[in-house]
Amino acid sequence: MDWRKRTVTAVITVCVLLMSVWSEENGKAPKSLSADEAVQMALKTHVDIQRSSISLNQATRNFHHAWNSFLPVISADGKGADLNYYSNQTSDSVTLTAGVNANLSLDAGMGSKIAKLKSEYEAGILNYNDTVRDIEYTVLESYYDLLYLKENLSVSQKSLASYQQQYDQTLQKRNKGVVPELDLLSAQVNLETAKTDLQSAQADYDNGLLEFLNTIGIEYDNSIELTDSLDYAEKVDAINPVSVLTDCEEKSSEVKKLENEMKTATYTRNQTFYSSFLPTMSVGAAVYPADYTYEKKSETETRTPYWDVSISISLPVDSWVPGSSAHDTVAEQNDTIKDYELQLADKKKNVRTDIIEKLQKIDQSKSTLKARQLNVELAKKSYEMTEEAYRRGTKDLLTLQSALDTYHSAQLQLSSEQYTLICNVFDLEKALGLSSDTFFTNTTTKEVLK
Repeated sequence: MDWRKRTVTAVITVCVLLMSVWSEENGKAPKSLSADEAVQMALKTHVDIQRSSISLNQATRNFHHAWNSFLPVISADGKGADLNYYSNQTSDSVTLTAGVNANLSLDAGMGSKIAKLKSEYEAGILNYNDTVRDIEYTVLESYYDLLYLKENLSVSQKSLASYQQQYDQTLQKRNKGVVPELDLLSAQVNLETAKTDLQSAQADYDNGLLEFLNTIGIEYDNSIELTDSLDYAEKVDAINPVSVLTDCEEKSSEVKKLENEMKTATYTRNQTFYSSFLPTMSVGAAVYPADYTYEKKSETETRTPYWDVSISISLPVDSWVPGSSAHDTVAEQNDTIKDYELQLADKKKNVRTDIIEKLQKIDQSKSTLKARQLNVELAKKSYEMTEEAYRRGTKDLLTLQSALDTYHSAQLQLSSEQYTLICNVFDLEKALGLSSDTFFTNTTTKEVLK
């Protein structure tokens, strides 16, 4: 019996171990997430896109059903009566009438009304595309900002490890009487400060990850691994300012939006003018197949079905009176169109100026990035040389700590500039209404030639 118990126990132990390994490999393995995958998730779940889609569906439905303006108003009616005259019962009768009426009113502003619905439909498409583009760039910038926070966390972890190593070395030297007590105290202070900095960096990353995952519609999971890196800044392509500035105003979504609003205002003005100052034609038709009368006294029946058609044309004379409400309404709408013209001209100038400024920021960021890269190389070599000198006893602890701080600061400055350059390029692409990979190498979309 003992060997059986031992066998069962061994089998159970092996099963538990296998389940534990499976759980670690499948339940705790980090999930990978690229920038493109994050964008696709946000496009499917973001509430702003869903709301914009509803508005677009409404505008699409109104435009596609614009033909219903030519449908007549149809109504049916019927009535019956039993008439009893006590003074003259010979007139007692039963009547029954039933028929259908159709009326259609046509005015000269109907064409402008349909054109206005089309303009509103086009505006809905523009708004939806702008919303999608805004969410796309928001997610991308948040993704790379999260990478910067991750880099900050990594630098803090490296700093803690280095300061721990410095403290251990200083403690050994202090025990041998090589360094004073003050050096050991300084190393301990730096070590404790590094621990606090690491906790702060970890909190910043966790909070950033929580907000980012909420944006793309994913529940919080700190095992998610970001697969892209800030080295994406190295893929920024050479941008030809002449090509970018050529017709840059027409590429701007803000300019397109104003142009569409001005076009819609023009159609509204035309509809008001045509409806108020030009004749309106009304067409009506009525068919009464059942017009029945039964006289009780004589027991006679009379059936007289009938139909009629009417066409009328009306002209609103009061609209032609100077100072009438129709005149004032059209004048106000003309003022609105003129205001849009001023806004559009000013917007085009601002767009061109804004594009020039963005190009300058990109050039400046590229130059700064090169300097940051050289600075990292210099700080790294300086730290390595200082560390070696400290081990030989030719450099003190403060010099080593200063070199380490300079090296870590240079790394963060490099990451910060990489993030800045990526965002500056994203801002330019967004302002031109382009896809998010237009000005990066190794991409399939090249909407702006060099």
